[in-house]
Amino acid sequence: MPAEARWILAVVAAVAAQHLLSSHSATGIASLFSDSATGIASLFSAALLAEAPASPPVRMEAARNEHEIAAQQQHSASQFQRLADDKPLGGVETEAPQPDEVRAAAEAVEAEAARRRALKCGQKVPPESLTVTRGVSIFVKSKYHGEAGSGHAWSYRVEFTNEGVDTVQMLSRHWIFTDATGFVSEMKGPGARGVTPVLRPGDSWSYDSGTQLETSHGAMHGSFQFETLRAVSGVVPSMFNARVGRLALSPTDSLEQAPCGEPARGDMLPDTSVRATRRVIVGATVERQPERSDEVAGVYRWAYDVQINNARDQAITVVAHRWMTVDADGAVKEMNGLGVGGNYRSKEIELPAGDAFRTKGILATATPVGNAWGAYTVRAQTAGGDEVEIDAEVGVVGLSTDGTPVADLRPEAG
Repeated sequence: MPAEARWILAVVAAVAAQHLLSSHSATGIASLFSDSATGIASLFSAALLAEAPASPPVRMEAARNEHEIAAQQQHSASQFQRLADDKPLGGVETEAPQPDEVRAAAEAVEAEAARRRALKCGQKVPPESLTVTRGVSIFVKSKYHGEAGSGHAWSYRVEFTNEGVDTVQMLSRHWIFTDATGFVSEMKGPGARGVTPVLRPGDSWSYDSGTQLETSHGAMHGSFQFETLRAVSGVVPSMFNARVGRLALSPTDSLEQAPCGEPARGDMLPDTSVRATRRVIVGATVERQPERSDEVAGVYRWAYDVQINNARDQAITVVAHRWMTVDADGAVKEMNGLGVGGNYRSKEIELPAGDAFRTKGILATATPVGNAWGAYTVRAQTAGGDEVEIDAEVGVVGLSTDGTPVADLRPEAG
């Protein structure tokens, strides 16, 4: 919108506001101008609250290199910094519902039959899907890339478009992959490709990723967890789950019928997790390390892969780490130290606002089944300039030699 037009709109809004102030009670005014979780009372007040974009809608194509990823991170960080103090759930120090809680709340209100109809279970599905949730359109398309090692590989592109009137931010993802035998693998993590994109009305963002299955065909579906940063529509709650419709992973990039896979249910834990602690988002996956000829009997090793996203409005520094494991016999072990640990050893890592990094390491248990969890100590600054330390949690993950979900074995879970 041209600057002159924005100025005229501001004058009109000011005159309208003065008229409202002279003709409504204090209670009415609070209702008219609120953009909190209680909603917005009228379309006119929504128009007053609507943010006039400083620039036309932004289309961010899938990043091709680290430089383009960094540019996307910086763009979303600058958008969030402008809105951080006014977002409906409060500032960066306010704890929000966990990604799994947001997803579970959405699924709880869905009838089982309706949910399975949406997944098109028992039907052939194309290698693409399109869903719209709260004005956020998500289009996903897969492409086969042939045999890879002992399995088959696909790439997929995900395209988000904000067709609504609210400004939203994607904070985490949850994918469910199913092969032709019905075996399910899950993947949870912060953002995607290191970015937690902020989407104003009209903005779009896309990213590329990939997966492998042991069979030549299968299917995938999932969801993304969003937070509303500027609420114009009045739709609540501020955190919401955007479902991704099921699509085929086909060797011919065509219609394919594959079993409908289900994520881990109840107290069963998959080998992946994602947690958000005061907008420091930590995603973790674990994988059994191949047995080695020199391996000590009774020791099972697991490789962990952790990504940490800084979704706060200022830089953070990861200064320490702590990992806990529990095996099937109830034996608990702790591994901790300064710095990030793993392949970074005792090195501290500074993350600018919007940035992300990955670290890898090894865990061990005495049984082929167990759990692992932990935390990264993060040094950060509050809006007032005070320095604080945050224990950014690593959500508990299941350890199993075949990759299947396991029970929660932690002492406090019993």
